[in-house]
Amino acid sequence: MAQNRSVEVHISGSGGVGLTGTLQLATAAGDRPAPAVLLVQGSGPTDRDGNQPPALITDLLKEIAKTLAGFGIASLRYDKRGMGAGRASLPADPAALAEIVRWEHFVDDAAAALGFLKGRPEVDAGRVGFFGHSEGGLIGLALAARPGGDAHPAALVLAATPGRPMAAILREQLTRLGRRQGASEDVLKPLLDQNDRILAHLQATGELLPDIPAGLRALYPPYLRFFWAAVAGLDPAALARRYDGPVLVVSGGEDVQVSPDRDALALGAAFAGRPASARNAYAISVVPGVSHNLKPVSRPDDPGFAGPMSAAVTATLHGWFTGLGWASPPL
Repeated sequence: MAQNRSVEVHISGSGGVGLTGTLQLATAAGDRPAPAVLLVQGSGPTDRDGNQPPALITDLLKEIAKTLAGFGIASLRYDKRGMGAGRASLPADPAALAEIVRWEHFVDDAAAALGFLKGRPEVDAGRVGFFGHSEGGLIGLALAARPGGDAHPAALVLAATPGRPMAAILREQLTRLGRRQGASEDVLKPLLDQNDRILAHLQATGELLPDIPAGLRALYPPYLRFFWAAVAGLDPAALARRYDGPVLVVSGGEDVQVSPDRDALALGAAFAGRPASARNAYAISVVPGVSHNLKPVSRPDDPGFAGPMSAAVTATLHGWFTGLGWASPPL
């Protein structure tokens, strides 16, 4: 059984922004360099553990790191720029903030962290993968679609990751939220159509529409205009077809943010359609009774934030990494 310990590390991210992270080490027998995985969190002001304190505490990435260490796999997770240990560095000026939170910076931060991880002496540089949760999976796809080099992952795990453009994802999320709040179709449809127009305008011009309705203003603050302009144009399936390595797509059957069938299947179709020259190894696992945060759901209104990660998800990860030759038995 692997023994593990964690150390705090500091990484120079995109534009020289400092990122603080936790390197979870798994020391295999004989102290040989171990395979490793970069863990990247989902959307919002999320720290390295997968939390948005004080309101949302899941500890998802922290738990995944410890789970992987039990497999003999090291990992690195880091605070999103301006979050966690870096919160004091976040500029108050809206124009400066808009520059800091550009989408491409988040992708470049992940590239820097992956290169940092490959450079650690405790890590086998030839076996360094990427685990992205939700938006983190989109970052992984964007990174994996780039040409090879230090920032190219040897394997990719996409957890609760969109497989369709953001307009489709947001339309479903807003529909679900509106219906839960009792909104009529006469109220909901114009809002959904306006959201589509906002995203199309962002993609075309890089700017927000001037007349965003009150129900959507929290989603589109001015400082996120550059971020949304880039994300609105993402096609996850097109990015997926450009990656040539092994992939695991894992989704919770009770995910209410990303469709466990439409998105997972869209990604699976993209990976299946890769050129023959690509290493076409991919697997899809939709785990029943599990939330967007990979936690068991106990009742229909359970958001699935609390408690340990699903044992079935743990088993899925162990089986897949064992198939790669990365995991050390026993589980």
